[in-house]
Amino acid sequence: MSYYRESKEEIKNRMIQTALQFWNIKNIENLDPLVRLIMEALAEQLHEISNDIASLETRMMQRLSEVLLPDAVLMTKPSHTIAYLKPLWEETEITQESCFSTKTPFPNRKAQTDYAFYPACRTILKRINVKKIISAGDVYEINSDFSKRLLYRTEVTPENYNKIWIGISSEDIIMNLQNLSFYINFPNIDTRSECLKILSYANWTHKGNKISVQNGIYNTDTHSQENSLDHFFENQNFNERMNAKILDFYKQNYFTIDQELQISQDEYTTFPITDPKIQNLWLENSAVFNEKLCWIEITLPQSFKSHIISDIQVVTNAVPLVNKKLHSITSTLQKGLAIIPLEMNPEEFFLGMISLSDEKDQEYVRSHGFKSSNFTRNYTLRQGGTEAFDFRNAKELLIKLQSLLEDEANIFSSLKTASSENVQLIEKLINRLERDISVQHRMGKELSYYIFLDRVYDTSYFFVKYWTTLGEAANGIRIGTILTRRDTSTSDAVLITPTLGGTALPSERERIAQFKFLLNSRGRVVTNNDIKTFCIAEFPDIIADVRIEQGISVGNPPQKGLIRTIDVHLIPFGKVENEQMVTETMYNQLVKHSPMTFNYRIFID
Repeated sequence: MSYYRESKEEIKNRMIQTALQFWNIKNIENLDPLVRLIMEALAEQLHEISNDIASLETRMMQRLSEVLLPDAVLMTKPSHTIAYLKPLWEETEITQESCFSTKTPFPNRKAQTDYAFYPACRTILKRINVKKIISAGDVYEINSDFSKRLLYRTEVTPENYNKIWIGISSEDIIMNLQNLSFYINFPNIDTRSECLKILSYANWTHKGNKISVQNGIYNTDTHSQENSLDHFFENQNFNERMNAKILDFYKQNYFTIDQELQISQDEYTTFPITDPKIQNLWLENSAVFNEKLCWIEITLPQSFKSHIISDIQVVTNAVPLVNKKLHSITSTLQKGLAIIPLEMNPEEFFLGMISLSDEKDQEYVRSHGFKSSNFTRNYTLRQGGTEAFDFRNAKELLIKLQSLLEDEANIFSSLKTASSENVQLIEKLINRLERDISVQHRMGKELSYYIFLDRVYDTSYFFVKYWTTLGEAANGIRIGTILTRRDTSTSDAVLITPTLGGTALPSERERIAQFKFLLNSRGRVVTNNDIKTFCIAEFPDIIADVRIEQGISVGNPPQKGLIRTIDVHLIPFGKVENEQMVTETMYNQLVKHSPMTFNYRIFID
């Protein structure tokens, strides 16, 4: 299909040439003026019809993408980060409704917006902190802002070259390390993703005894394993899927002890190494080793370089936080209507439902188009289509009104009875309409959400709880920002990583790219064409094209030797602000959707 649209002059010239050939007229001047006038009028109408057909094709594609694409593509994705939470008790459980917030973390933004964050999972915090780290012969003390201060440097022996010792302590007499999660990162290393993958092959020990460690943060969520339709749709909730995706994004950074391990303060030692030569050397610097700690030894693969080992960051009680806001409203039904509108601020986007109940404590279950056999009270969540006049109708009306005023402005100005004040008023209205239309286009406001009950109930009040997010607006909050707590179980949260991952409403290009990928590949990446469409669908506003080549690289772990790789070269539209985030996200998603035999390398040209 050709997407070239002829202009009115091109249509008219083609019609005239056809008429000259049909009537065997040599000169265009010999053509009847009435015929030329009719052809001009017809060319203008054909041009308008061509534009209408083009807009119809666009609207049809937009409507198909809106109807057929899943919520994970059409909805705004929340921003996320890692934050340190200091527990106030021995063991503190953090739920997904524990709120931490800050106001105006961006000095350049004048609007007073509340940036709220909630944990991505339920987890346990322990009063255990990292005090010192020994790596590559360097002894570091951990400051309150989680930076490292070099205390002592010495030559490292060959057998300890690839080892790290983590010194931890607790306020409790007996320290329980079971289910303790360590957040590990290499903040100043470009290849941190590859380093974390190799780190999963490390051996963890305490005083020579091996410690069982698994990847991922400790999650206390206990979802029922019942095999029911309601349970299936509950897990498919967009908010739950985003939490799972964020946990998977940070999974390689977390290492959790999954065995029973209790250590008393009497077992703490000043030095982690029992070699007398090294201990005598360290005894000369007693000011450095003046505190007894519990030392955990990590033996790394041989491929780790000294500059990578010295850059390691280890933090306990670090929790993934998601930018979202909990709404709890009380609503009543209008007479004869079983509809509850969900209220949101203009800058907020809907993320997911939590619960719906009434004053009799009766729970309502989302039906997803199916009647539940266990519950008699059901509801359906819908987006738009309920208002007699929504923002899309308003935008179209403003555009029509603007064009009407522009067409009629000259007529009003030519009238003798029209005053100059009226003409100026019309021009001001036109300028205001242009600003309103451009603001609406920039805001990208989504359609409103509504709850449809299956019937009108004899109930006075309904209690609704749901999530919203700021999306892309919450990206870029800096490391060290303090989030104020709203409960008393922990202290204020401190960001360890900047916020990232939030997206705005998907553009038309993004929806169409995702639509093509889902239709062609059915969610799997196998061929080179699948890789190309998948990459463009992931970052359609960043990636213009994708080039795929065959390559060779050292395996992971290095014992595999040389392996064949698929080198994916991303060609962006312009400069990419956060190249590392794009490459890491693209790599993780490709590995997730591809066969296990595929080895990827991502490059940004």
